[in-house]
Amino acid sequence: MKYNTRHVIEGPLEAVEKVGLDRSRDVKVYPNVTKTTVKKREQKGSKMTVVVETVANGDIPPNLRKLISPNMLTWTEYGEHDFDTHTYKYDVKTFYFSNVFKMSGVIKYIKDGEDKTVRTLDGDIQIKIPLLGAIAEKKIVEVQKQNLELDIKNMREEVRELLKKEGGSC
Repeated sequence: MKYNTRHVIEGPLEAVEKVGLDRSRDVKVYPNVTKTTVKKREQKGSKMTVVVETVANGDIPPNLRKLISPNMLTWTEYGEHDFDTHTYKYDVKTFYFSNVFKMSGVIKYIKDGEDKTVRTLDGDIQIKIPLLGAIAEKKIVEVQKQNLELDIKNMREEVRELLKKEGGSC
């Protein structure tokens, strides 16, 4: 299931991009994320490669919690950010069910005047399970969009704080 979002964030592109690439924010911003670990971050020229492991808690009914291990709610994101094009491309591999679950996306940061930045996300989630896959895709996209709204709200505040701290420039 393909989906996309577009948000305008007050602040210069470099500040918005810097905040957006800070993965330590994930636990604070997303209510279903309990732990984020950057396993690798390597920059060569204008490209930065990252590997990020994320553990979620999800809204799991109490009677199912004994059956679902933390590894079942763990995924690894493989991403590459290009600072020249201000584009982040990623693929997600789940710890479990990786043979039926695929998630990828492209985030772009686009300058909008002197003091605004547009962030777009074009994402794709595929769950290859007859009947249930489409239902799960729809639910995951719904939660993802809710999380992105929380992210934007927090990004706006964090960009303001960053600009105050760094005297208006990054």
